[in-house]
Amino acid sequence: MKTKILLAGVLIILKLSFLGCALGTVTTVESGDRATEQSRVLIATQKSEFKQAVLHEIRSILENNSCYIKVIDVKKLPNESTEGYHAVIILNECMAGRPDPRVESFIDDATQKEKLIVLTTGRLDSWKLESPRVDAITSASVMTQAATIGQSLAGKTLKIIRSQQNI
Repeated sequence: MKTKILLAGVLIILKLSFLGCALGTVTTVESGDRATEQSRVLIATQKSEFKQAVLHEIRSILENNSCYIKVIDVKKLPNESTEGYHAVIILNECMAGRPDPRVESFIDDATQKEKLIVLTTGRLDSWKLESPRVDAITSASVMTQAATIGQSLAGKTLKIIRSQQNI
């Protein structure tokens, strides 16, 4: 009897952990014309209310600056590279002290790390990016700060774009 109760408890915990960790998938969206826009930005994100608010602010600013923007789920990062983009923004969440493994792999494999801007949300003990060439920030998912964080990330993105256009 105790074994059955213990097994049921473990299964419930596993199910709750899976459901709690399973984020919805972000639909791929493109805005602007890749062929005519002078600046191309890839944004990889996860589906959460906070990240969607940050994303909305970033897109609004970049679209007003004539940027082509492609938004993807972080699950699709293995299909992308920094090549072909002036900047890449990654909005990710740490779970159990680590980001999605695809985020880590993308950052490790990126040949142009100076194009990367990474926002990591999570607990205070969350993963910290170790590459000095990547512009990385951490934040709690505080909705009242989403617009400010989005504006900051958009500003950093425009700075990266302008530095490449002045070469």
